[in-house]
Amino acid sequence: MYRLSILNSTIVLVGVSLGSSFFANTVSAQGVGCPTTAGNNVCLTTYQGRATRLGYNPNEATLTQAAITATTGAKFHKQYSVAVNGAIYAQPLVLPNVVMNGITYADVVYVATEQDWVYAIDGATGNVLWSTNLAPSGYMFDQASDLKCSNILPDPGDIGVTGTPVIDISGNKGEQTITSGVLYVVAKLKTTTTPYSYKQTLYALSVINGGNGVSATQPYASIDIGGTFNKISFSQGVIGNVPPYSLTQNQRSALLAVPVAGQSPQIVIAWGGNCDRVNFPYNGWVMSYQLNSTQSALTQTAIWATVPAKHTYEGGIWGGGSGPAADGSGHIFLATGNGDSSVNVSTPPNDAPTSCTTVPCDYGNSILELQISGSTFSVLDFFTAYDWVNRNNKNYDVGSGGLMLLPAQSGGNPKNLLVQAGKEGTIFLAQTSGVGSLGGFTGNGVSDATVQSLKQVLCYNTAAECGVTGGGAWWATTSGGGGSTGYAYFAGTNMPLMQFQFYPNGSTCTNSGTLAGFCTTPTAQTTFAFGWPGPNPTISAPSGSSSQAIVWAVDSRRAASKGPAALWAFDATTLNCLYTTNQQTSAGTCTVIAPSTDVPAGIAVKFVVPSVANGKLYVGTTGDTSTTQGYLNIYGIS
Repeated sequence: MYRLSILNSTIVLVGVSLGSSFFANTVSAQGVGCPTTAGNNVCLTTYQGRATRLGYNPNEATLTQAAITATTGAKFHKQYSVAVNGAIYAQPLVLPNVVMNGITYADVVYVATEQDWVYAIDGATGNVLWSTNLAPSGYMFDQASDLKCSNILPDPGDIGVTGTPVIDISGNKGEQTITSGVLYVVAKLKTTTTPYSYKQTLYALSVINGGNGVSATQPYASIDIGGTFNKISFSQGVIGNVPPYSLTQNQRSALLAVPVAGQSPQIVIAWGGNCDRVNFPYNGWVMSYQLNSTQSALTQTAIWATVPAKHTYEGGIWGGGSGPAADGSGHIFLATGNGDSSVNVSTPPNDAPTSCTTVPCDYGNSILELQISGSTFSVLDFFTAYDWVNRNNKNYDVGSGGLMLLPAQSGGNPKNLLVQAGKEGTIFLAQTSGVGSLGGFTGNGVSDATVQSLKQVLCYNTAAECGVTGGGAWWATTSGGGGSTGYAYFAGTNMPLMQFQFYPNGSTCTNSGTLAGFCTTPTAQTTFAFGWPGPNPTISAPSGSSSQAIVWAVDSRRAASKGPAALWAFDATTLNCLYTTNQQTSAGTCTVIAPSTDVPAGIAVKFVVPSVANGKLYVGTTGDTSTTQGYLNIYGIS
C-alpha cells in the first residue's frame, strides 16, 4: 500500500543553522493562496517559479551579491545535506509559513525522487517533516535495466519521479500561513515480481502531511495514466512484442497547473521517450487531469499526441526538465523534438501546413500553442523549423530545450513573445498572439517566420549535437538602458553561460529594425565553459527594480563519471563569478571559491535546476554510497 512516515531528525548535518529568516518585501508573493504578510512569502509551486517558466525570483532580499561574496562574519555556505531515497531530478519546490501539527515552519521544501518518494523537509533545520512512498503494495520504481538504457544517471538508473511536481495552494485561506494545498506528482511503477507489469500513476497529496490532510496513509486521489488518441494508445501492462508505453514513455517534463475558476486546476502532463533509439517507437503525449470538488477522485479531461497518424511516431516532448508553459488566458505552449522520420505516410505541417487545421498532423520539431477543447487539446497555432528534415537526420531536436513566455511588453513590437532554444543551438523569438502569428512553416528551405532566429549561436560545433538540453532564465530589468527591458540567459553544451540583451522595439545590436529582438551576439558571458549537458540557470534579485541580480547555475558534467555537482553564482549584469564550489577553479577567476565542505553532497544529476526562495538555495543530487540514494543540499547564510 501507499506508505508514509513522519520523521523529526536531520539526516546529515553540515555547519550550523541560521534558523528562520524573515524579511519585509515590497513585491507581492507569487500565486493565489500564498501568504500576503511580511516575512517569508515566496511560494515556489512549479518549475522555475511560475507557469511562464521564467526562472526569476525578484523577492530575494537575503541572498544579495554582497552576502554571497562576504568572507567575514555570516557567510553563504552549505548548511545541510539531507539524505533521501532516490536521485533528485525534479526541481525542489518551496512553501513558506506552513502549519503542520500546530507548528508553523518558515520554509518547507518538497522533494520528489527517482525511487518514488516525496519528502517535506524543514528548510531551516534540514529535518524531514514527512515522507511518502508512492509505490502501492506489490510495486516499486522502474530501473534502467527495464529499458536497456541509462538516460537517468548514474547507474543503476532508478526511474520513478523525473518530472517536477506542481503544487496548488489556491484553496488555502490562511493569508498569513499555509494550512492546505495539493501536490500533484507522476510516478513510474512496476510490479515487484515477474512477469513485470508497468504503469504510470498520477497522485494528489496534501502538502501538510503527504496524505489527504486527514489521513497520512492515503492520498487525496490517484489515477493510473492511459488512454487512446487517434487509434494509438498509451498502454500499460506486461512487455509483449511491443513494450507498453507506460514503460518506454519518459515523463521528464515538469507538470503544469492551469487554473479553472471555482474548480481544481487542470494538471497538464507531457511525455517523450526513454532513450528514443533503443525504445522505439514512441510519441509525444499531452494529457490533462482534474481533481473533483471533494478531492476524492482524479479524472482525465483531455488526451493528445503530437504525431498521431496511424503509422507515425516521435515528436517527443523533452525540455531537459522544463515543462509546458501557460499564459494568463490558459493557452499552453510547448516544444517538440524530431518528428516522424517516414514523412511520406504522414501529413506533417512540414508537408502541408494548411491541412493541419483539419486533420491529425506531424508536429515534430515545432513550437505549439494549445488549449483544452472537449476531451482533447486543440492546436491554436504552430511554428515548425524550416530545416526540420536536417534536424530529423542529425537529431537536432527543437524541443530539447524548454521555452519561456516573456512578460508582456507594453508598447513592444510585438507585445507578447516567447523565447526558446534547442539542440541545434538556435534561439527563437516568436509572437504568441493572435492566432496565426507563431510562425507556421515557411517551406522555403532557407529561413523561419518567427520574429527573430539567432541561428546556432549556442552551438560550439555545428557538425555535432550541441546546443541546449534544458531551460533558460529571464531577468526583467531596465538597468541596461537604451529601451532594453531585460536579458535572457542560456548555456549550450561545452559553452559559457551567455547573456542576451532584449529590446522590445529593436536596437542596433538586434538587426531587427523596430521589431523586438535580442542582440545577435552575447552581451556578456562567463569565462567558465559548462560541460554536457549544460546548466538550467535561475535568477534571483532583491527586488523587481534592483540592478543587483544573481544568476545561479549547476555544472553537472560529472554525472556520467559519478562525480560531484558544482554550484556557481554570477553577477547577472557582467556574468563575473561571485561564488563557486568548483574546487578546480583557479585563484582570481571568482570572488569566492568555496571550501570543499560546500561542495554538494552526492553525485551530480542531469537537468538539475537550483531553487532559490526566502534566503535559502536548494540543490538536488543522487547518492554516493550503496545506502544513500540522494541528497537535498541546503545553502544559506550563517
